[in-house]
Amino acid sequence: MRLFRHLARLAAIALIASAASAQDGATRVILPFGPGSGTDNVARPLFDEVSRELNQSFVIDNRPGASGFIASEAVARAAPDGKTLLFTTNTTHAINPALFKKLPYDPVKDFKPVSLVVTSPYLLLVRKDFAAKDVNELIAWIKANPGTASYGWGAAVSQMAGAGFLKRLGLSAVGVPYKSSPQAVTDLIGGQLSFMFLDLAAATPVIAGDRVKALAITAPARLGTLPTIPTMAESGVKDFEVAAWIGLFAPAGVPDAQVQRLSAAIRKVMANPALQKKYENCCTPRVLAGDEFADFVKKDRALWAERAAAAGIVPE
Repeated sequence: MRLFRHLARLAAIALIASAASAQDGATRVILPFGPGSGTDNVARPLFDEVSRELNQSFVIDNRPGASGFIASEAVARAAPDGKTLLFTTNTTHAINPALFKKLPYDPVKDFKPVSLVVTSPYLLLVRKDFAAKDVNELIAWIKANPGTASYGWGAAVSQMAGAGFLKRLGLSAVGVPYKSSPQAVTDLIGGQLSFMFLDLAAATPVIAGDRVKALAITAPARLGTLPTIPTMAESGVKDFEVAAWIGLFAPAGVPDAQVQRLSAAIRKVMANPALQKKYENCCTPRVLAGDEFADFVKKDRALWAERAAAAGIVPE
């Protein structure tokens, strides 16, 4: 925790320094995950459209690592002028409270919800040449290789999904954290990891590139875009549904008028069929603004607290 706090404070200092070199008038959108992550894949086309809608420049600033602490604290401590925003997932605002006794930011008091943007299910992945061809064979392999099995994550949803999967089935595997999901995927492909759960937004490119095998999806039904991939329930693991959401937050003191202007722009561009087309293979648009978004996050935070307890995860 001391290391995380130290890294987050360094990032906050870096934010102040980098602001001077940013484009005049540009709004900095900070992400807690790296380039190529699901959040990054959603952010870039979205803010291209929002930029045109508002005639305003937006700069994507990837700040991965420390379970999202670096990006979240940087935005929480930023000037409340609407020029610094956080584009994030349930990792920072719903799951971290269940994983850590103390956070360097308050997910409720330090932020003003702007808009929910999309939701995305998760896929259970193994490398292309891995011995298991379905979930049951993966379970059998983990049982037979308890000292070898490992799983990775670059976001808390992936971590919780992996831990929950193992707990549910009484399995054992070494968990390996990464700064962001693309690094974990690289090691999965390279054979350093046995399996991982990855959000569809980040998984789509590597599946299309034929570099991994998707054994199952954590959605309640198969996706029309991936009709051959069974659900976890179909694979014998009942009631195992996991989804990420991605949304935008501003520092708590940003004026309501600015927040409403942003949320209105997001609602308008997300109704654009051309933008929806870009998301159809990776996530589901779901726009909620203001209090509706705040209530959605509150309920999700309670859900992940229950899941953490069920998985035997004790806050550190």
